[in-house]
Parts: sequence; C-alpha cells; structure tokens
Amino acid sequence: MSPSRAKRGSSAGAGSQNRSLAPADELKREIQAVLTDELRSEAHRVGRGRYDGFAYVAAEAYFHLAGGYDAGLHPTHLKHRGKSHWWLVDGDGRVIDLTLAPRETSSFPYQRGTRRPFRHTPAGLSRRARTIVERVEAARG
Repeated sequence: MSPSRAKRGSSAGAGSQNRSLAPADELKREIQAVLTDELRSEAHRVGRGRYDGFAYVAAEAYFHLAGGYDAGLHPTHLKHRGKSHWWLVDGDGRVIDLTLAPRETSSFPYQRGTRRPFRHTPAGLSRRARTIVERVEAARG
C-alpha cells in the first residue's frame, strides 16, 4: 500500500491497522437484547448470524443513546465481500461493533472503513433505530 493511500484511510476515520475493539458494555448488551426479526433489514431476513441485518440500525441506536458526536463517537462503514457493514469508533479510536461475532471481528478489515454520517431523516433516527431506542428505554424502566 502506498503511503498516501495509508494516510487517506486513517484520516477517513478508520485509523491504524491495529484497531482494537472496545470492551462490550451495558449499552451494547441492552441493544442486542431487543433486536428481533421484524427489525432485521429485508435483505438479511435469512441471515446466517444472530445479528445479520442489524449493523446499521444497531450502530445508529447506540450512537443516539450514547451521546453521538458529543461523546466522541463516529459512524464508520465498509462494503466488504459484497456486504455493507457499520460500526462506531470511539474517542480513543476503539471499534464498537454491535453485530459481528468475536471470531469475525478478529479478521475484519476495520482499518479500511470510512467515516460516514447516518442518513438524515426528519425524525432524526431511522424508524428501526427509533424502535430499538424505545425498547431499550422501556426495558430500563
């Protein structure tokens, strides 16, 4: 890889090749607990993994519940092997991936990801992400 290409990748928000995963936190577990099939994207209804089809909305919901850009979070995206994947990068440069299994995260090329904002919707959140946020908040009591 040329030095200019490496620099572009890191400035795009993906960072070094030794990207570390943030430890699973309570919010990640709360979001994963409310992910149900009717929230799964149409393209992933018959996904192989438990969380296939949730990467975008789970990241969007976490971003919203955790404080977004003010909390130092950055949505990041990569189309890899024909599939779109979303995750967050925190202020310390760690990856917050809500949907890939541990065996998948060890080989996923996070360093190639690009910072991208979530789609703007008039409500501020997509319908599916809003449902996740509402379910998490309801479960908290």
